[in-house]
Amino acid sequence: MTKWEYAVETWTLAITSADRQEFEEKLNDFGKEGWELVNIIPQVGGMGGTTSVEFNQLVFKRKL
Repeated sequence: MTKWEYAVETWTLAITSADRQEFEEKLNDFGKEGWELVNIIPQVGGMGGTTSVEFNQLVFKRKL
């Protein structure tokens, strides 16, 4: 049976074209250590009837 370990990284920048290079660098850094991105969980908030993504949780896994 395959066993996994998981890591959660908080990403506070927007995932847009302006932040794309930095985002790709972060993903590549994790990939070099054997981590695979399995999910991005947006953390949503807002006030006064507006909703926005305040930050994202990046979920990675790798074999033990």
